[in-house]
Amino acid sequence: MSFYNSYPGFFYRQFLAPSTTSLQGKSGIVTGSNTGLGYEASAQLLDLGLTHLILAVRSLSKGEIARESLLASLTKSIEPPVIEVWELDLGDYASITSFIKRLQESGIYIDFALLNAGVANFDYTQTPSTSHELSIQINWLGTALLTLLLLSELNKQIAAHPTRPRPVLSIVGSETAAWAKFKEAQVSATTSIPLIEVMDDKTHFDTIDRYYTSKLLSQLFFLELVRSHRSVSPGAVVNILNPGLCHGSELHRTAEGAFGGVISGMKRLIGRPLSVGARTLVHAAVLAGESSDGKYLSDCRVSPFAGYAEKTDGGREIQAQVWEETMAELSRVVDIDKLLLEI
Repeated sequence: MSFYNSYPGFFYRQFLAPSTTSLQGKSGIVTGSNTGLGYEASAQLLDLGLTHLILAVRSLSKGEIARESLLASLTKSIEPPVIEVWELDLGDYASITSFIKRLQESGIYIDFALLNAGVANFDYTQTPSTSHELSIQINWLGTALLTLLLLSELNKQIAAHPTRPRPVLSIVGSETAAWAKFKEAQVSATTSIPLIEVMDDKTHFDTIDRYYTSKLLSQLFFLELVRSHRSVSPGAVVNILNPGLCHGSELHRTAEGAFGGVISGMKRLIGRPLSVGARTLVHAAVLAGESSDGKYLSDCRVSPFAGYAEKTDGGREIQAQVWEETMAELSRVVDIDKLLLEI
């Protein structure tokens, strides 16, 4: 084994090796970029010379604060990049489609899109615009719609600029997908109630398992997409990544009381620094390249998926069900048949 491919080589690159990557002349999108991993990844991308960055955030005021902070942190001798703040709320389908419309009208060539926005919700909460449980809405359904719409747009870019490198769409997942109990799948199978309806039922809400399950659902959607439902070849590169547990992340901000204290203490004890976790995002979006297409990346290298479909009785049927229910849900918002031809 070469030093480069060894564990010592990995840690050398993670903590010591200077990057020679230049993002001069390139443009990218980072969602959930006003704080935590998204902010830190944005800072690292700008340090690599990124020319144009779109901060896609739910709160424009917080996005503007992040924009000013990012600009202030840059070396004054370099030409400042263009940093824009665009509104994007994954809990609102109209916000997602408006974001894509703005992107279409902008004419910006997007070299990468980093879908970092997500939530770990520890209290049952319904999303106002859809009535779906918040974790399911944002981590699964909203992310799925944004993924499909962005893939369509990135594929159109490829058709218009065939000599340019394939753009990359990276989705921030979690290794906790492999820990999900996902009891809702059994409930759906035995009652014939759609999975989305089971997930929305408050009686099935599990404070700990819901986040794990939401990330598993996102991964099952991803697997079905890349293995069975991509129409455009070669299309944009799409991968999913695991940044690990990071202290300083606001992912668990809704955890309160003693439970919140336990999570906070665990993150301080074993969590990675945000700067290290963010490197996994940067790696997936701008360094992993075409060989990462359709892959799951952890610690900046290709790793096994959660394996739910292969290891669970009826797993493949549930994976297909996740896809079908996602398509049925999103067909209320977009022309899903047309969209599938474009991805």
